[in-house]
Amino acid sequence: MNREKLIYASFIGSFVLSIIGSLMKIMHWENASFVLGIGIFALAVFVFAALYEIFQSSRIKTNEKIMWLVGFLALGWFAGFIYLLLGRKRVVTNQDFKLKQTL
Repeated sequence: MNREKLIYASFIGSFVLSIIGSLMKIMHWENASFVLGIGIFALAVFVFAALYEIFQSSRIKTNEKIMWLVGFLALGWFAGFIYLLLGRKRVVTNQDFKLKQTL
């Protein structure tokens, strides 16, 4: 699985599993903590993969990289959603991404 698919799959999985786990927790259903834990684990995978991609990028400056780090740590899904919609285009272009895959 390449990095782009990992980033999208882990973000969507973490969002869906966390919502389902939270609803299960509210309804006091069994295994709600397990589902919620898997959702949080998927969010951690997304954050680490996205931060790796950000810190490997040569297109953005160090202060923006630190802002992304703080955003991911403080805001979680909201920063991840903004990153997928707007920020990833600035961090990785298709040409840079294809070049890294061939190396």
